[in-house]
Amino acid sequence: MSLITNILAIAEDQARAGGAEIINRIEVQVGALAGVEIHSLEFCFSIARAGTMAAQGELVVHEIAGKGWCEGCRAEVSLDFFVAVCSECGQTITEVLAGRELQVRCINVD
Repeated sequence: MSLITNILAIAEDQARAGGAEIINRIEVQVGALAGVEIHSLEFCFSIARAGTMAAQGELVVHEIAGKGWCEGCRAEVSLDFFVAVCSECGQTITEVLAGRELQVRCINVD
């Protein structure tokens, strides 16, 4: 709930700064490795938006796949978890390239 409360606060601050009165849509990017349960985020939004500028708005979640870099074979590989083994050479992946994101991508306002 605290994540969606902060997302709503960010969106409302930006909407007010732009002179808007209503938030129609909030788009967020959530990485597969961010530790965020998307269904829970959507459920919390449906509750927390009441009484805000986004009371009738929607939440759009863009999922970002986890990606890592293998120093052993110099390949970019998919990651489902921070600790992973390269599917190409079997070496431990130590560098995460994508999947930790959790940010407001854009808002649509009136």
